Amino acid sequence: MKKVLFATSALVLTAGVAAAEVAVSGDGRMGVIYDGDDAQFSSRARVKFTLTGESDAGLSFGGSFRVDQENYNANAYRSAARGTAGAVWISGTYGKLSMGDVVSASEAAIGDLYEIGYTEGQFANDIEEITYLTGDGANLDQGPSILYEYTVNNISLYASASDGVNTVWYTTPGTNAHGDDTGDTAYSLAAKYDGSTWWAALSYAKHGDASEIGLGAEGKFNNFAVKGVYMSYDDRFDGLDEWKYTAGLAASYQADAVLVKGFWRQDKFDLFGGGTEKYDSFGIGADYDLGGGAVLAGGIIDTDYLDDTVVDMGIKFSF
Repeated sequence: MKKVLFATSALVLTAGVAAAEVAVSGDGRMGVIYDGDDAQFSSRARVKFTLTGESDAGLSFGGSFRVDQENYNANAYRSAARGTAGAVWISGTYGKLSMGDVVSASEAAIGDLYEIGYTEGQFANDIEEITYLTGDGANLDQGPSILYEYTVNNISLYASASDGVNTVWYTTPGTNAHGDDTGDTAYSLAAKYDGSTWWAALSYAKHGDASEIGLGAEGKFNNFAVKGVYMSYDDRFDGLDEWKYTAGLAASYQADAVLVKGFWRQDKFDLFGGGTEKYDSFGIGADYDLGGGAVLAGGIIDTDYLDDTVVDMGIKFSF
């Protein structure tokens, strides 16, 4: 992938000062989505800025955001300037600390199921993404979140939190909402063991009365990869229904330039009026690497959430 550097070694004024860089990259896509009723054209182009630097003492720092995350009129709730899109970070001997629209410790350790299609799951409302209790846009009413990561040998530790203060940051940063700035701090803890060709992780998260325990593992063997995720929830509600668990399994196979991927996911709810409901989702897709940052991709997803089967096919680009 080609990167264009606007500034290279911009801060090299003396031999004792390390370099700072601003790199510009991007992505795009074009294709067709079938939503169960109609086929529609769908395209997108985005530019991303990645800023990096290093202090005299060897402390690394940086940040990243996309241009579309600075369009207040399009989405006043997500802005890199307000800390609710993109992220900044600092790292050194004692780990890495990030702040902004960061993922939770749970998601940092476990992640999601495999993305499929040229829209990478967006054509089915990103059903492959695990709905974590905290982080990654889940606590925007409290502004930026923090994520701490530390790795020693094969073990990685993670911790994340919001600040527990409800603000109307999207209109007047620093003021409280409706005169009440008290909120529930959302936090998460996780640990991960990396065994080279496999890893396993355990996580815990809490926000108010709701809590979450997560398990995840992935193994890679030659051209095959398989991943499993299980999230158990307590006192977590989706409307009036109580969300009990999410279980998922994903697999992939790489054959030269072709990558085939698939996943299954199930969500269980205790219904407000009594009884239980299970929602199943299935997806399969393939990518063909054309080289130079271009990939031909397509996918099919059937999910009870949409009560339909949806399809996408197109080409995606990395710049």
